[in-house]
Amino acid sequence: MLTKFETKSARVKGLSFHPKRPWILTSLHNGVIQLWDYRMCTLIDKFDEHDGPVRGIDFHKQQPLFVSGGDDYKIK
Repeated sequence: MLTKFETKSARVKGLSFHPKRPWILTSLHNGVIQLWDYRMCTLIDKFDEHDGPVRGIDFHKQQPLFVSGGDDYKIK
C-alpha cells in the first residue's frame, strides 16, 4: 500500500507508527507534530508545541501517549 500525505513543511524529521491503530505521527521542521490515519488518509490532529524543528517522536507502547523532542530543548 502506497499512501501520500502532503504538508506545508519543507522537511519531515521523524515518523512513528502506532502499535495498534492505523496512525502515524510526523514531526516536522517547522515545529508541528501531525497525527494521521493512514487508512482513511486524513489528518486527525495537529500539535504546535515546539518553538523549532521537532527532531524525534515516538508512541508509548501501552498508554495513549507520545513523546517528542525538538531543537528548543523541550521534551513534551
